[in-house]
Amino acid sequence: MIKQCVAGMVAIVICGAVWAASSEDEAAALASLNEAQKLYENRPQGTPNQAGTRTLSKRDINDCVTQMTEAKNKLDVVKKQYGSTKAYQSMQTHMLTGQVRGRLGTCKQTKDTLGY
Repeated sequence: MIKQCVAGMVAIVICGAVWAASSEDEAAALASLNEAQKLYENRPQGTPNQAGTRTLSKRDINDCVTQMTEAKNKLDVVKKQYGSTKAYQSMQTHMLTGQVRGRLGTCKQTKDTLGY
């Protein structure tokens, strides 16, 4: 009976440690995902023009490539280290990943087309 009680306590301690580790992983994943989100949200938007659209300067385009590359790298690290977390597997993360990759592709294509 004592052995069973001790075994049960050990199991509880182990499960608690696994749960704490996964909780820490979730927090770390969320922190990195928030950083990537901020990079995406703070990307250069350009200056409004008379046509009602925005004009991106050479600097804006180069900054966009830099920021989106950094955001993509952060997302890749989260995928590698915390791919099994709920934070990474969420729909918001998948949408953000698509947005970052799409914006990065657009900025790179614009940069190449204009010869920056």
